Amino acid sequence: MNKGIEYWSEHLAAIAAEGIETKAYARRESLSVSALYYWRKRIKAQTHGPVRPAAPVNCISSAFMPVQVKSAMANVVPCSVVLAPGVRLELSQLPTPEWLAALGVALNRQVR
Repeated sequence: MNKGIEYWSEHLAAIAAEGIETKAYARRESLSVSALYYWRKRIKAQTHGPVRPAAPVNCISSAFMPVQVKSAMANVVPCSVVLAPGVRLELSQLPTPEWLAALGVALNRQVR
């Protein structure tokens, strides 16, 4: 069976979401550790290469767009952050830019 980017992206997203070591996840799911590392490297190269798609699919992007909030009440709106395919973080209010930056750094460490 030919397993592609979507299949491996879902496994890599699960590893990041669970905070589990790649080797432990591979053992639990009966997957090849080397295949997980290969696909992580391949997907990262595709998403961080010289040509980036306008809307990346099945990858984690650490690029953020600056947003200006006009009033203090605007901070009290629900917010969703899509971390990876099938992984969505629901927040009761808009997070600070510093928090989002820290999240991006943490996710970037997990993907490596």
